[in-house]
Parts: sequence; C-alpha cells; structure tokens
Amino acid sequence: MSEQRYLHLNLVGNEINSHQGAPAYERDHGGGPDRQNAYLPISEMGKLAEEGYFTAMFLGDIAGTAGSPAPDGGPPEPITAFAALARETSYLGLIATASCSFYDPYNLARLLASIDQISDGRAGFNAVTSVSDEWAQNYSMEAHLDRITRYKRADEFLDILTALWEKREIRIDADQITRFYSEQINHRGEHFQVLGPLNVAPSPQGRPLIAQAGGSGPGIAVAAKHAEMVFTNATTRQQAADYRAELDAALVARGRAAGSVPAIPGLVPYLGKTRADAEDLLHALDENVPYELYAPFALVQFGLEFTFDSINDPFPVDQIPHPETVKDTIKSTYGNYLGLYNWITENPGVTVRDVTAQSLARGGAQHRKFVGSYDEFVDDLASWHADGQVGGFNLMFPTSVIGVKDFVAEVVPRLIDRGIYRGKPDTRPLRERFAGE
Repeated sequence: MSEQRYLHLNLVGNEINSHQGAPAYERDHGGGPDRQNAYLPISEMGKLAEEGYFTAMFLGDIAGTAGSPAPDGGPPEPITAFAALARETSYLGLIATASCSFYDPYNLARLLASIDQISDGRAGFNAVTSVSDEWAQNYSMEAHLDRITRYKRADEFLDILTALWEKREIRIDADQITRFYSEQINHRGEHFQVLGPLNVAPSPQGRPLIAQAGGSGPGIAVAAKHAEMVFTNATTRQQAADYRAELDAALVARGRAAGSVPAIPGLVPYLGKTRADAEDLLHALDENVPYELYAPFALVQFGLEFTFDSINDPFPVDQIPHPETVKDTIKSTYGNYLGLYNWITENPGVTVRDVTAQSLARGGAQHRKFVGSYDEFVDDLASWHADGQVGGFNLMFPTSVIGVKDFVAEVVPRLIDRGIYRGKPDTRPLRERFAGE
C-alpha cells in the first residue's frame, strides 16, 4: 500500500501579499506587533506556521521599492530574516526568494548554504528573475534584461549553484578525523565565470531545495530542468490539470519522471465560521481601500495602461492585449498577467473596481481568492487534493498574523480530521518532504 499523501501548506510571509486594507483593520483588531520592526510579524507568523505543521514558509525578495510609503513597512531581506527565524523554529522549511537577475551566483550559493547549515537542512531557494528597470539600476545595470535573456541567465545561474553545492562532501578519513572536501567547477559561460570550490560544508539534506515559479514556456523549461517544487498560479482545477500536463511533458523531455515535481498554486483565503462572516471580513477590509486612487495602477505593474471614466464602469477588456501577444515583452510576472487576464475573461461584466480589487487591493497578486466558511474551505481543499494535480497550496493571508492565527486554530484541526493533512511536524530535511509528491 502506498504511503498516505498529505497536502503541503506553505505560508507566504510577506505582508505585501495581504489585503491593502489590512493595516487599518489590524490596528482596530489587535493585529500583531509594532510595524516599525518589519521582522516581528515574520517571526510571529513563522512560529504560528510551525504550530500549524506548515511544510515551509516563503519570503519574497523585494529588490527595490515600487513607491513610498511601502505597503509592508520595508520587508527585511529574506535570507537575513531566515537566519533569525531558523533559530526560532525547529521544523518549518525556510524558502528564501532571490533574483537571478541581480545576485552573483557564488555569493548566493554561500548565503543559502549557510542558511541550510544554520537550519539543519530546512533551507530552500525560490529562484526568480526580475523585471524593473528602476531596480536594475540599483545593481549597476542600465536597464533590465529582456525576457529571453533573463531566463537564459537564470538557467546558467542555477547550473552554477547546483554544481557548487553538489561538489562538496563531508568524509571520515582513514585516521577517523572528519574533514570537508570541495571541488572546483571551473565554469565559463555566457553570463558568468566561476572557478569554485564553495567554502561552506553541506547540511543534512546536501543542498537547499530549489523552487521556481514557472508559468510560461521559458519558465517551465527552467523549472523542468532545475526545480524540486513549482510555485504556480491556478485559479481553477482545470487550469491546475492543464499546468500539470504541461510541466510533466517538460519533465519527461528532460529525462525526469512525470509527477516528480509538485506544483503548488497560490491561494488567498477569506474565512469565517460562516460564509456571511467571511464576506463581512472581505467587505470590512475593502472599506479601508481608496479604490479611485488604486485603479490607474491595476495594470501598470505589467507595463500596461487603460482608460476609464468611473471605477464602477465595466472593465474595458478590449484595451488589454491577449497574453500570447505580449508573453515575451510583458513587465512583471507573465503568470500573474495570465491569471488576471483569465479571471477577467471568465467573469464577464466585472467593473474597473472589481479588477482593481483582484489585481491589487485584495492581495496575493493574481492568485485565487476563496471566500467562505472554514468547512467550505476544507471541502474545497479536499477536492483539489483528490484530483491529484497539486501538491498543496501556498497560502497568502489577507490579514497576516490575525489570519494565520485563525487558520491554525480553526482550519488545521479540520484538515487533520479529514485525513488529508499531517497531524504532527514533518521532521525530514526539506528536499525529502517534496520529493516525488
């Protein structure tokens, strides 16, 4: 009999993914620590996630600021934050995002390997590329790389990291003394020249887990070659099935087994004891958002603009391009644009305000928003789990600390009772937890 298959739940810890009305709501509802120290909510959410048996925590890396004031108080750099959280937790996986566009691969290999050591084999790397020209200019670049070039750079970057990490070992020599050995990689490529060897010893899992957000063709190709878990965007179960098929085809083409890399979509839950309670929460948060000010920026994140007279007008679908026509030129994440475009076309008649809420105000980028009771949410997760197309969910809570605390108290016990979620911590190294699931 095969081993029981459980849902992976990962916590996305950046408050930029929260509802934009959350700061005022949290102020009035005891929403956690003083935001003058942006690490404190990360610490509190991380410890709550471990209490709720979450597999891992993601932290996104905001490599520059999109404006001032910042929506989450200026988040700490993920690797630095996880160095602290590693000492405050015992089981929670720690998946740090870093941009292959801006980092040097040898330096990042050292940093991530050090977090892997500190956490005793719980570290992961969420490999992303970046898109902002303004951010690129913070890293001695004139402008950002085009889409094709940045994926080529990311592929070479991950080749280097993997080589540096895998050409290391701890040996017990004939004299019974334990020593660390590491080899040169002597990489000479289009974007990087790295001699090696890496000067940080391996952890119990050997090297950090590699996660990647592969939504388009180039991204899926990189994921199929390197990733051990993929952060996806699927708003329907059919989209999840379609993505699973596309990823599996790419995996097989790379000589890897179909189903060997779990696809884990993002999900934003608005929950309450009843559906009415969840809807009340959403409306209370919405009341704190100035939609007239937000609306012009609904598509600016993708380098696109649209015109409108009133936020209550039907959204002008004819003003936005089909994803296929801009997949190689779109600013920001293609998967997010595809998710928003699909949502707009699947919901005819949505207003400018609705699109602004979905794309910006209600958090979680373009990931699926669920509004309903605790029991309805558990039923929903059970349906996705039964399909077998996803490995779990990356949860982005609209009210950060409040939302995680409520989820651990109300939803986790229901999931355990349903038999689809672990009732104890997973103590294996992080890579083993996702392997083959």
